[in-house]
Amino acid sequence: MSAKSYKAKFAEPLVKRLKKLVKSLLVRYFKVQDSYYRLNKTNGELYKDNEGLARSNDRLKEENTVLREQNKDYALLRKVFGSRQIDDLVTQAREAQQAKRRQKQRNYER
Repeated sequence: MSAKSYKAKFAEPLVKRLKKLVKSLLVRYFKVQDSYYRLNKTNGELYKDNEGLARSNDRLKEENTVLREQNKDYALLRKVFGSRQIDDLVTQAREAQQAKRRQKQRNYER
């Protein structure tokens, strides 16, 4: 076999296949790299969101603890003074608040 025919039958097809393989590998590499950077960016954003949610969760846990204590106090008052008397006091307090709000609105509108 001559060098010319060897080149035409084996070397050139092999070089073409290698070029095609390198090209497809480069395309895949850049796609993977792009996906990696996008996922890394998304992961960073999710991490920041998670930190914010953790802080919010801690704050809400504290608030929940305070509200549970207030609820216990409220239940104790109901036991001691009776539900009816407590309901009447709550109603009076709400009415007084609403009257103050209405008065503020009237003063603001003037």
